[in-house]
Amino acid sequence: MDLTLPMNRIEQLTFTRFVIVILVLFAHDVTGPYLEPLLFFPLSALVRSGSSGVSYLFILSGFVMTYVYYRQDRTFDYIAYWRARFARFYPLYIISFALTCVYYYDSLLQIKPQKILANIFVVQAWIPKYAQSFNFVTWSMSVEIFFYLFFPFFLLWAYRQPTRKLIWVSLAAWAVNVVVYYFVWNAYILEYREFVLYFPVFYTGAFLVGIVGGIWYLREGRHEVISPAKSFVILSVSFLLLAAYTVISTDFYPELPHDIRPMTGFLAPLMIFFIVALSMDKSFVSRILSHKFLVDLGETAYALYILHIPVKWLYEWGLAASGIANPEGIFRVTFLPLILVVSYVAHFYVDAPIRRWLKSLLQTLSLRVFVADILIVLLVAFAVFPLRFGTGNEYRSYREMERLALWVSFFAIPTMLILFRACRYEDIVAPGFFWARSTAAGVTLGFIVVSGAAYAGYATGWFENFPRSVFFFGWLVTLGLSLLFRFGMRAWRAKRPQPVAE
Repeated sequence: MDLTLPMNRIEQLTFTRFVIVILVLFAHDVTGPYLEPLLFFPLSALVRSGSSGVSYLFILSGFVMTYVYYRQDRTFDYIAYWRARFARFYPLYIISFALTCVYYYDSLLQIKPQKILANIFVVQAWIPKYAQSFNFVTWSMSVEIFFYLFFPFFLLWAYRQPTRKLIWVSLAAWAVNVVVYYFVWNAYILEYREFVLYFPVFYTGAFLVGIVGGIWYLREGRHEVISPAKSFVILSVSFLLLAAYTVISTDFYPELPHDIRPMTGFLAPLMIFFIVALSMDKSFVSRILSHKFLVDLGETAYALYILHIPVKWLYEWGLAASGIANPEGIFRVTFLPLILVVSYVAHFYVDAPIRRWLKSLLQTLSLRVFVADILIVLLVAFAVFPLRFGTGNEYRSYREMERLALWVSFFAIPTMLILFRACRYEDIVAPGFFWARSTAAGVTLGFIVVSGAAYAGYATGWFENFPRSVFFFGWLVTLGLSLLFRFGMRAWRAKRPQPVAE
């Protein structure tokens, strides 16, 4: 059986992402009058199902990742996997975070560094009080990162398991997930809402159902020969089952799980049935959904999802500040067309080029060195002010300056080290002292940027004092630790046994 990596995408699935994200926008009340004509029975229940539609995105993610990475005949390349995942989600994620910071610019230096770091490192959903901080839709990216972590290990285990066993394992995991979540919801939703709604572990069952659905499709489903008429019937049944439950639970029996509660994957078996049916479909439906225009819209779904909240806030802010008459009415009519255009431009002219550049960069970058540089910068930024001023009143008077130095150094110093090729493994271990010169140049120029930002704040009256000694001491310690780490890498490599040529 041929289980090598499929070369062709399942294009008809792509547009479904766009549909779900539009429903999410409707749930966030940013679509203005454009979806209101659809609010009639029975369609209104489907239009209002955006919150539970988030589960569909998790299940589809498991299915598509399996379709891309399921390769029994080859060793799983963890480094390439993480490079691809990072390049796929992080550029637009950090852009959306930066836009949110612009919106909060007047209070940014008062926000706890832990909250900002939780968002930068995409772990906010693990800390319930931070789950909805900044761009609140990005809690779902913490869930995705969690999925990325265990996906390779589950896939390697699944290679050795029969399909029937995998199906039962995924259904058992889904059932346990649903039962546990049911009790957690009823017991803690009022007191621990952020934990109940956004904690990543609660979504594991849905993702596993997506993975196993992808494995079944690759092992068996894609080899099935089904007539277009029969595939259309199967697809129709799968959709009608989902639609029927949504309508019944919303309009007739609201005591059934519906709206936000199925976010944990209550409808996962029906959703994966629909995804697999659409993947196998050979009817006119798939031909329509595979049209380039609809596929392009589907490609913009991530940008639409991740950017719509910060763009909404900034757009509302700009309209209110402009003094224009009836800014609320203008926003309602213009925001949906605006965010669609912004998402299209962001995906095809910002995100796609950045991804290509980032993939090329990550192929030469030593992840170990880069992570070490980040940790060194954070260690020095958190330690240098207390070491210089103690922990009393004098230190507290410098807290905002400390936070400014922290965020500028966090971005400026690693960037300079990359630009000066101080993070390339082959340059670090090469003969000579290029590794030391490039490290010194990167750290020095990074601290010049940090000091310049701090002095600009002092010169404009934002801060009362400019602590020169702190920046000199911070530069000295950062440079010393960075050089020491690279020297340790060179020494470790020198002691490694070299392969003997045959």
